[in-house]
Amino acid sequence: MISRSSQDHVRRVRRGYLLVSGLDYFADMLLTVTSVLLLQSLGMGSGAVFALIAAVWIVEGVSEIPTGVLADLLGRRVSVAISFVLRAAGYSALFFSDSVYVAAAGVLLAALGGTFASGALEAWAVDETRPEPGAGAAGAEAGAEGSRGLDRLFAQGKIAENAGLVLGTLTGAALGTLDLALPQIVAGVSCALAAVLSLRLMTGRPGPERPAARDGFVPRLRESFGEVMTGTRLTLRGDKVLIALIVATALLWLFRGIPGVQWTVVYEGLVGGDLLVLGAMRSVGSLLEIPLLGWTMSLQRRRAAARRSVIVTASTVGALALVCATAVREPAVSIVCYVCFSTAFGLCMPGVRAAMNERIDSGHRATVLSVASLFNSLFTGGGLILTGLAVGELGSTAVAWPLAAAGFGVAGLWVGSLAVREGAGPTAGPPRPPTPTPTPTKAGPAAVEVTAVGSTTAGSTTAGPTAAGSRATRSTAVGSGTVGPATAGPTTTEPTTAGTTTAGSTAAGSTAAEPGTAGSTTAGPATGPQEVSAP
Repeated sequence: MISRSSQDHVRRVRRGYLLVSGLDYFADMLLTVTSVLLLQSLGMGSGAVFALIAAVWIVEGVSEIPTGVLADLLGRRVSVAISFVLRAAGYSALFFSDSVYVAAAGVLLAALGGTFASGALEAWAVDETRPEPGAGAAGAEAGAEGSRGLDRLFAQGKIAENAGLVLGTLTGAALGTLDLALPQIVAGVSCALAAVLSLRLMTGRPGPERPAARDGFVPRLRESFGEVMTGTRLTLRGDKVLIALIVATALLWLFRGIPGVQWTVVYEGLVGGDLLVLGAMRSVGSLLEIPLLGWTMSLQRRRAAARRSVIVTASTVGALALVCATAVREPAVSIVCYVCFSTAFGLCMPGVRAAMNERIDSGHRATVLSVASLFNSLFTGGGLILTGLAVGELGSTAVAWPLAAAGFGVAGLWVGSLAVREGAGPTAGPPRPPTPTPTPTKAGPAAVEVTAVGSTTAGSTTAGPTAAGSRATRSTAVGSGTVGPATAGPTTTEPTTAGTTTAGSTAAGSTAAEPGTAGSTTAGPATGPQEVSAP
């Protein structure tokens, strides 16, 4: 029998995880509709907005390792609290000042804060629902119950995240009709509340990944950078198909991110400034992914080649939908087309990440996924800067969206051709060196909405508890919800926000994807490199 005290502890952990996850998404998604509109109202031109969002991606990518090491030294509970405090300060800055420089500093501070929490909340929940080592027969029974309970935990977590996403998006849109800066202070207060709750609720056994104090920050930072450099060399010298998958996936994130920067400005004009319509677009797009992902996973269980078919079909339909959204001036039709494009990205990512993970040696999974996340950050950041230079007005889609549609379609066809390759298997990938495998730090990039591997129920996302440098579902909430690198899977469908998260906020988790189960993902609260969120 499992003791009553153990059952009570698991229930407390579950409630704490669901509450903090839901509040995390709520805070980030308050800004999904209004953030770019606010930056524009402060006098930022299109080039400056694109550059700022590109900086978010790059900051999150390069900060993942040092903040991960620091989080290991401080512990998950403190790391999550620091993340919320930094985001509270960053978000609130845009409410208290109309300075463009303060606004930019606030956005980047929130992006940095998001890297402190990448996957830490999920890792805590997983470890606290498992039995302590050496618990004997009672521990084995609790372990079996805990394994069954993880599916339930993350399914409930997905519900909490979606509830926070929808409530945050619609609340932020409603507040934005009064004042574009009002959602910023509400998001700041929500993050401050989440910081207090995380300190109060995230109690229990110390995380297994926390090193001894004597290890120190600088030696572990040097060790982690060395592991990533080794992983990069192994990746580039190893499986050429894996390299192509990493590059093609980074291009998908880039071409998804371009419309993600502009959509609120474009559709605000088409719907006459009704921000509630924009909020509904964002909410419907995310919720629509859940049943569609369930259908695609069912299809892939029945047909071995279905993964490639889903990726190719979704990317082709998404590219055509974005072209229609650009060309059609009827607001209702254009909105439907854009939501289809956004949803298509979410349908592509589970299969993409499953294909990538099947080619990675399990001993190097965390390191290689960290390298892939860095590629996402650099490609998307650099691409957004170049796009900003080519776009005259932030609301002009004449150049950017046709380019994004063509790139999205071609990248999808490229990924689809690589996703099912004869002879590929879970053991393919770079050879294992004689040195020890990397010490896991925390799950991290991954976006918009975005995360990559691990087992999930249809539409529900699980965050891998370890993956050094791999991102959870989301990043800093700028643009349509998530801004920044993201490895998020189905949870978020945008290049990610600070936080979450997530739908986080995701890219890749640290757990191995089961061959053939495309659609399984790991994501933190939106989702991973984090994406520039869009509906």
